[in-house]
Amino acid sequence: MKSLLILGAADGAMATYRTARALGFRTIAVDLRDTAPAVALADELLPVSTRDVAALSEILRRRTDVAGILAPSSDIALPTQLALAERFGLPCGLTEETVAASVDKRRFRAVCDELGLPGYRWIDGADWRGAGLTFPLVVKPADAQSSRGVTRCPDESTVDAAIAEAERFSYGAGIVIEEEVQGQHCGCECVIDGGRVVFMALTERRLTPPPQATTTAHLLPAGVPDGTHDAIIADVDAICARLGYRRGPLNLDLVVDADGRPRLIEMGARTGGDPLGELAKHCYGVDPIEASISVAVGAPLPPVPPATVPHPVMVQLLNAADTGTLAAIHGVEEARTWPEVLRIALLAEPGRAVTSTIDLTSKLGYALLTADTPEQLRAAADRLLSTVRFEVRP
Repeated sequence: MKSLLILGAADGAMATYRTARALGFRTIAVDLRDTAPAVALADELLPVSTRDVAALSEILRRRTDVAGILAPSSDIALPTQLALAERFGLPCGLTEETVAASVDKRRFRAVCDELGLPGYRWIDGADWRGAGLTFPLVVKPADAQSSRGVTRCPDESTVDAAIAEAERFSYGAGIVIEEEVQGQHCGCECVIDGGRVVFMALTERRLTPPPQATTTAHLLPAGVPDGTHDAIIADVDAICARLGYRRGPLNLDLVVDADGRPRLIEMGARTGGDPLGELAKHCYGVDPIEASISVAVGAPLPPVPPATVPHPVMVQLLNAADTGTLAAIHGVEEARTWPEVLRIALLAEPGRAVTSTIDLTSKLGYALLTADTPEQLRAAADRLLSTVRFEVRP
């Protein structure tokens, strides 16, 4: 049986392990943590850093079963994916330019500026005084992901603390400071083939209020003005041509401004975290995760079904309101009986240390919802948040 080497076993990669098994592949998890959520779904664990190319190369030299390598929901593992695929002659749609734009927000911004895409002012580094930037600002690490170290700053008094926070989460590439784009925040899951978008799912993102900038929910399809979808596809096609990215998954964050223009924020040449692939499959009948596995093993992409009327779906992330030890979870069984609830996934059990800080690494679960209209979905999500409670002891 052929195996897939999957770089990372965080909760955002769990669907990749399940899909790979359903397609008939063994899965080899690469993660230093034997307690990582997806380890239980893997057939094998390599307790190695996802960035340790030398150690993984030595392991792969002794194996003949690995058919492909994936880095789902993980930008920092993309350089490893490219290096290993090139070294062992495995299929890979990545290029050096594509990886650079995925792991370094400065490179992505520079590519967008070179192409003349609608953008915003930004600077490289912490020297923001005298740069002429207009508040509110967003301060972020140049090379982190999952909203870690990102702060929205309404005025000058908050910037220095935000810089320190961003530097704390940077892997060494420093920070960027950007003007915050006002408008509808969106997530975007794409499948690229032949250097062009062959599938795109655009989600409406809910964010935490400032100073944080963490996604708390995705609603699909996003309600955006006529022509916005085509504008996004044209922008993404231009970026793929510039980066030489011919085939594979692509995840983007963007903001649609008041004029309906997309302002691309950042990209990753990989699938987004769970359950974005599941959302796309429910809404459109297309699974970007299955497509990413096909690319990784050099197989043809699954056919994209004819366009149909999308069915509204939503994922609502679940977090604790307090910091301490999780004592109990209430309201889940009740919520599972609602007609809007497709699935509730819990990622923590009583006894675990939890935090009230909302980021994508601290979530305790999520709910997948469906309804006839976006308004019904939002109402169901609000009801869910008041019903499902995490009891936390200090």
